Order: sequence, then C-alpha cells, then structure tokens
Amino acid sequence: MFPAVWMFSASKSFTNIRVSNLDIIDPTYSGIMFQTNYVGSQPQNAFENTVFTDVSITGATKSGDQFDDRSGYGIWANPMPEPGQGPAVGSVTFHNLTMSGNHKDIENTTSTFTIEID
Repeated sequence: MFPAVWMFSASKSFTNIRVSNLDIIDPTYSGIMFQTNYVGSQPQNAFENTVFTDVSITGATKSGDQFDDRSGYGIWANPMPEPGQGPAVGSVTFHNLTMSGNHKDIENTTSTFTIEID
C-alpha cells in the first residue's frame, strides 16, 4: 500500500523538510502517507517543522485489492504500519493545499500526529 509520497521518519532527524509545487494525480493507494519507525515502543524521530506548499492531490480512490481498507486517502497518518513501526509522530503544515475526487481527503486517527492546513 505505497502512497505517491511516503514520508517516513526513522533513524535520522526529520526536521526542516520542505516540499513545494507537487501535483499528485490518481495515486494507486494514497497521495501522501506519514509514518514513523519505532525501536521497541519508542519512536525514533518525530516530524518537526515539515512544510508542504502548493500541493494538489486528486483521484485517491479505494484500490479494490487486499489493501482496500488502507487506500483512498489524499493525506494519511498511518496509525498501525508494518511490524517495528508505529503511528506517525510530530506534525506537518500544508500551505495552499487543494484536494478533489479522493475517497477521503485526510485520514488521521492518531493522537501523536497533527496535520495543519492553512
């Protein structure tokens, strides 16, 4: 269930990341997914000062395969990834975000990650 853009905070600092002028059209599973690696029950690194500017995500639909329940999201904070990984930790900010035709624009059921839209 790979997204068009997989943001994965793991063993290195995930700070001051900037992504601009991104158009995602008809992704196979989801547009952008956020995920964090854990060692034991502790996250390695949080997303800090991560900013997306001028982003559009269109056409993220349900996949219809074995990952159907994990697809169709424009932006997804993955709550329970593969073994050894856990819910995304930290926050992300989107400036000038446009979404349309997605099964669900934003999915974030975590208590550890914040998605800010302005």
